Amino acid sequence: MENLKETLELLYQLQEKDVKIFELKENLTKLPNLIDEKQKKIADVKASFENKKAEYVRLNSLKKEKEALLATKEASIAKHTSDLNTIKANDMYKNCLLEIEKAKADKSVVEDEILQLMEDIDKEIVNLKKYEEETKVKEAEINKEIADAKQTIEKAKENIETIQKERDEFSKTIDKNILSQYERIRESRNGQGIATIDGESCSGCNMVLRPQLIVQATKCKELVYCDNCSRILFNKKGIQE
Repeated sequence: MENLKETLELLYQLQEKDVKIFELKENLTKLPNLIDEKQKKIADVKASFENKKAEYVRLNSLKKEKEALLATKEASIAKHTSDLNTIKANDMYKNCLLEIEKAKADKSVVEDEILQLMEDIDKEIVNLKKYEEETKVKEAEINKEIADAKQTIEKAKENIETIQKERDEFSKTIDKNILSQYERIRESRNGQGIATIDGESCSGCNMVLRPQLIVQATKCKELVYCDNCSRILFNKKGIQE
């Protein structure tokens, strides 16, 4: 074939563009999953904060219950104290005093419990503020990572479009028949339809080549294909001769 050496050189340059496009597209397929993982992280961070808020809510709810119980005890004390003025029988009077003392003792216990709950709530408020700040920082960091990933996606798309245009224009300089064979091979070989001879091996599949193939590829009189991966063999040594 006329000018086969030059054509293979051009074909190899074309493949460099195809490899870049392939790699960019491969990365693009991974980035959406990465973004999904980051968004799940945000959901987990928020859920963790909500779990910490649950303890604060529980303590406040318990405090309200104790305050209601305290009000009941105070009402009981007030009622029995009022009843003392109307009771005539000695036994009933003593029982009423006992009820007042019991209610006062219960009231004291409940008051202590409320004080303890107030301390616990104050601690939880401090912890929640700390957790809230940490959550905001983590969320901001993850959101930045998501924004960076989205920016990378857009940049990759732009690069693919630019390289693809360059590639399409460049491919017009290559013999159509050879280009067609290259295109057919590269579709099934991760975007690589041509391979260099690396010592005695094919750079595409790393298999050792028959000596005859190396000689034929070096002479560059016709297209030569790897027996294993079927890529077009390109011997840079032959091109330089």
